[in-house]
Amino acid sequence: MDKIDAMKLFLRVAEAGSFSKAARQMGIVQSTTSKQIAALERRLGTQLVRRTSRGLALTAAGQHYYDNARRLVDEFELLEDAVSERERSPGGLVRLTCPPGFATSYLLPQLGPFVERYPSLSLEFVVSQRIVDLVEEHIDVAIRVGDLEDSELRSRQVGTTAAIVVASAEYLRRHGEPTTPAELEGHPCIASIRHGKPRPWRFRRAGDRVTIDPKGPIQSDDVELTRAAVKSGLGIAHAASWLFRDELISGAVRQILTDYECIQVPISAVWSGDRALPRRAAVFIDYLEAVCAAEPTLCIR
Repeated sequence: MDKIDAMKLFLRVAEAGSFSKAARQMGIVQSTTSKQIAALERRLGTQLVRRTSRGLALTAAGQHYYDNARRLVDEFELLEDAVSERERSPGGLVRLTCPPGFATSYLLPQLGPFVERYPSLSLEFVVSQRIVDLVEEHIDVAIRVGDLEDSELRSRQVGTTAAIVVASAEYLRRHGEPTTPAELEGHPCIASIRHGKPRPWRFRRAGDRVTIDPKGPIQSDDVELTRAAVKSGLGIAHAASWLFRDELISGAVRQILTDYECIQVPISAVWSGDRALPRRAAVFIDYLEAVCAAEPTLCIR
């Protein structure tokens, strides 16, 4: 195995956190993977990985080798792309992180054409509401909804979404429908938590801005829990429009306060600023941008 292939195998093991998982992804047997990593360690004269009760972990030398090997392999792949036909289909693993609601409600149902177009690509999802460390967790692309806080990351806006105010039809039947933001104070609000505090609900109408601090018995940093709480009739929520797409179509959930405009927030693809963006990740971002552009509720405004 040459040095580039050895680097690629080591990167796959480090990112998979398992010899067996890396072997499956590479289409080789586990024993071959273990032997090749052992041979790499002998050549370098140091231990790169160690087994733990939770799988594999990189040693300090392994982390140093990973950081530099990742950069070199990315640059090598970009060089190959530059001198080969651009129509060549990219391949390999793209590790993604995105909010759970966006992944299950919107992104996954749109992936069929992408998977067919790029059969040599595979996508691994790290679905989480938290802000994932892209370098530490070996993430190629993060999909983030809202304003970006880390200026050291590179990003590209792929879409826009607006929050809407929703409640179940049954809740509104029992408790009535508020017609102004001020009337929300008489209703239980299902608040979204960020940095340990409920996010304020901001509205705009005829140039006037109104901010409401939601109060209610349920708070969560999980959009799926918010959706379940609304569907169960537990209160009113202020959430991204795509989160309740199916329920709004069926009539189980209704949008309220439609005379008030909620603030638009960006949908961004984000990647590490200290490494080149592999072509396999770039084509996914291009596809995501095209999908958002074709959807009226997600296109950039």
